[in-house]
Amino acid sequence: MAIKFRKIEYPGICAWIFLLFILNSQSISAAECHKSGVKIIFDTDMLTDCDDTAALGILHKLADAGEVEILATMVTSSYPMSAPVVDVINTYYNRPYIPIGVPKNDSGVYRDNSSFLDSVAMEFPHRLRSNMEAPDAVALYRKILSEQKDSSIVILTVGYMSNLQSLLKSLPDSSSSLSGMDLVRKKVKLWVCMGGNFPVDDASDNVNFTRDPDAAVYTLTHWPGKILFAGREIGHTIFVGDRLKETPLNNPVRRAYQLHRERAKNGHWNHHTADPTAVLLAVRGISNYWTLSDYGYVDIKKNCSFVWKGHSEGYQQYIIQKMDRKELGEILEELMIMSPNKH
Repeated sequence: MAIKFRKIEYPGICAWIFLLFILNSQSISAAECHKSGVKIIFDTDMLTDCDDTAALGILHKLADAGEVEILATMVTSSYPMSAPVVDVINTYYNRPYIPIGVPKNDSGVYRDNSSFLDSVAMEFPHRLRSNMEAPDAVALYRKILSEQKDSSIVILTVGYMSNLQSLLKSLPDSSSSLSGMDLVRKKVKLWVCMGGNFPVDDASDNVNFTRDPDAAVYTLTHWPGKILFAGREIGHTIFVGDRLKETPLNNPVRRAYQLHRERAKNGHWNHHTADPTAVLLAVRGISNYWTLSDYGYVDIKKNCSFVWKGHSEGYQQYIIQKMDRKELGEILEELMIMSPNKH
């Protein structure tokens, strides 16, 4: 599929950093321009996989450390208990005030069962009784984007792209006179996308793209800014979670892993870290964990299969493993088991 390359502008200090690295013929992740106090909108499917709960828990612990400000927690699943479980985790980490947006007008992905959502929503404190009580994700996106400084927001998706497609297609409203495309172009610094297998993907194991393929193809080919991918080949080779057994019984992430991993015959809770990896990337940048591909783009087909094509004027990159996987897993798991701060 043909890609139109756009010139991405980096205002303020990031512009000077970007220019300096260009002059030295090096590449830089925009996430590294703001290593502390990153402003993030977290967008999750929160549906079939327990690592979404760990990812949100890690994001909260990084917020406790002052590394990130969580502006909102969006959901792309239409399952009734998806938003309530996000609410559960926000409440457990003492941030029940974080707004939660959900897909409306049949724009989300629906699957009729989950191994952990119903039980977690029933057993732990929260306010939302179902997705129905949460506001529209697109309206919430537009409101938050309009209120923030230009080129200041990182959007982190660890699920489907349903909300982003609807955002890009949105029209001016009471929050902003800009179209969704122009609002994203003006306010979003970086989209960190968990999904895809790099550098070649046959779409046989790429659920974040294939469960809403129209949204994936549209968003990846129309996004008016920089995209940094955390591919499945990274997180799907690092397995942690067993140490959640050490945490208190009132920890909803612990309970989600217990319920999801009961299917494992060997009794351990270790699970892939696709979504937690993306959180660490969005907040801390590549650090010593990864290196970056050259610039390019995903040449994606309608079935979401793609090949990576390098291009000097591209504005997409993906991460390549650098740190020993066991060591990185220990960092992620340590964040997973930390208790919430008292606010």
